[in-house]
Amino acid sequence: MAPVMALVVALGSGCRAEPAPEGITVLIEAPPDSLDSRLALTAMGQRLSQLLTPGLVTVDDHGRPVPDLAESFQELSPTLVEFTLRPGLTFHDGGPLTAWDVKATYDSVREPALASPRAERYAALEWVEVKNARTVRFHLRQPFAPLLADLSLGILPARRASAAFKQAQDASPVGAGPFRFESQPDEEHLTLVPFAGYFRGAPAIPRLHFRVVRDETTRVLELLKGRADLVLNALSPATLPALEREPSLRVLTRPGTGLAYLGMNLREGALADARVRRALCQLIDVEPLVTYKLHGLAQPAQGLLPRTNWAWAPVSGCRYAPEEAARLLDEAGYPDPDGSGGTPRLTLQLKTSTDRLRRSIALVLREQLGQGGVAVEVRSLEFATFFNDVRRGNFELFTLKWASVVEPDLMRGAYHSANVPSEKNHFGGLNRGALEDAALDALLDEASRVPTPERLRLYARAQERLDELVPVVPLWHEDSVAVVSRRLQDFEPSPHGFFTPLARARQVGP
Repeated sequence: MAPVMALVVALGSGCRAEPAPEGITVLIEAPPDSLDSRLALTAMGQRLSQLLTPGLVTVDDHGRPVPDLAESFQELSPTLVEFTLRPGLTFHDGGPLTAWDVKATYDSVREPALASPRAERYAALEWVEVKNARTVRFHLRQPFAPLLADLSLGILPARRASAAFKQAQDASPVGAGPFRFESQPDEEHLTLVPFAGYFRGAPAIPRLHFRVVRDETTRVLELLKGRADLVLNALSPATLPALEREPSLRVLTRPGTGLAYLGMNLREGALADARVRRALCQLIDVEPLVTYKLHGLAQPAQGLLPRTNWAWAPVSGCRYAPEEAARLLDEAGYPDPDGSGGTPRLTLQLKTSTDRLRRSIALVLREQLGQGGVAVEVRSLEFATFFNDVRRGNFELFTLKWASVVEPDLMRGAYHSANVPSEKNHFGGLNRGALEDAALDALLDEASRVPTPERLRLYARAQERLDELVPVVPLWHEDSVAVVSRRLQDFEPSPHGFFTPLARARQVGP
């Protein structure tokens, strides 16, 4: 029995609820890198900043941009988008939110002095025009359809948007979100309170505490002791059945948009051959991993996009087919050395993190690939070291997951030849396996420049091409899983793992 699971079974019935702090307590596994969405690189930073500084748009469950601070928007031409703000918007400090604040925010994110890691996302933006207090227009240098989703950047007061106020905004954010900043005494603790002037109405939760608890066992115990009310996508599936039996807790799930995948280095060696990559894909049987390792809390994947995404298209995928895998390996020049299956056809190294679940999955992948004649050495590394190796191409195989897949233009980031990590882009490119395919590049570039109906057609073709190239082995889309206390009511987990549903939830009892 896994250590965390054993602890739950042993202590679950013996844990007595302790007095809960005022408000709702949310446990998170890592601190935010920033509370300013212009500066935040981590998913945690982005998700917490959404509560404080919403944008003109947000994305719905299918990844489509929908109005948020904006009342409406319209594409006046392929290079001109107009937004109308909701009437009466105010910031946390009481100041009005107008089109001038929108312009100042987007001007600032492209200001070199701010050094925003998101600046390149707005390379297609030429200038922002204020028509009147509630109307703002975005003029593009060239058509760029994915820009709409990127206009979710949190809007700041113009007086705090410049680089001179960078530290002040990060340390004590001011926005127009459902919650306002109260305190952050250290990186382990953050307290927010409801904003009475929020345009959708003040949240019913009187105080919101975020507390960093890096150890999973401790997160479980804090839930059992009644000292926490929400843990979102930060517990192993094996712990959930026992937590479901606790009368003070509920486990809420819904299909998620994140993707777990097996990455491959296409730069040289056996994995530069698409036949070898497809063979590996056909040696992996995802179903037992989903059933036994993830307790059914995932959906087998065909590609980067989940089925719920508006641009998803069906492809053949890599079904478990060991006989076909053997044929492909033979064809690629990796025959069974002695015909017995006892000697490996080739040997590869698989890197993963030290996370217990991820390591156990890597060991199952090793076993499955080994049965097909592909010997795998598993190396578990501390996450920072592991991720640095992945960014710099120092791997043959690795396992990772996208936290959420929303805008289909992510395919361009993940697979376009211009996005291979290098010194030039400070190893920030997302095409970590170094796929280079001119036909795919052309499809993805064109899809970023045309209206949505045409994007659907092009993304369908791009998904077919990726299915042929197999730059990664798509494994599964993990469900969004929330463990909540009985004190937290009306909370529904977001498929993207957002915290924004807390604005619609309420607290019951003290």
